[in-house]
Amino acid sequence: MTDREQELRELAERLCNYDPIVDAWTAKSFTDRLFVVDVETESDIPASVRERLFDHGLRGYNEIHDVSGADGAFAGRLERGDRYQFVDVRERGQLQSYVVE
Repeated sequence: MTDREQELRELAERLCNYDPIVDAWTAKSFTDRLFVVDVETESDIPASVRERLFDHGLRGYNEIHDVSGADGAFAGRLERGDRYQFVDVRERGQLQSYVVE
């Protein structure tokens, strides 16, 4: 595990202590590390949490990928709340995925 991956995993653990954060974790797309945050229904990510995400080099997925008409990080509604996705811009494009035949 890289230092960056460890840093973001620790951030996810800390964010789960904030109300109304339900869960947070890292995921991998083909070339980027994603950071996912679930919040309770009828809630938004607190400004202090958004600032921490920004300070850790995380930007809204929709913002990075120029998805029009969507909140910068909103990914969808869940039964227990809403999901937001962020992209690790510090290491954007550095991950390599491959297909096993």
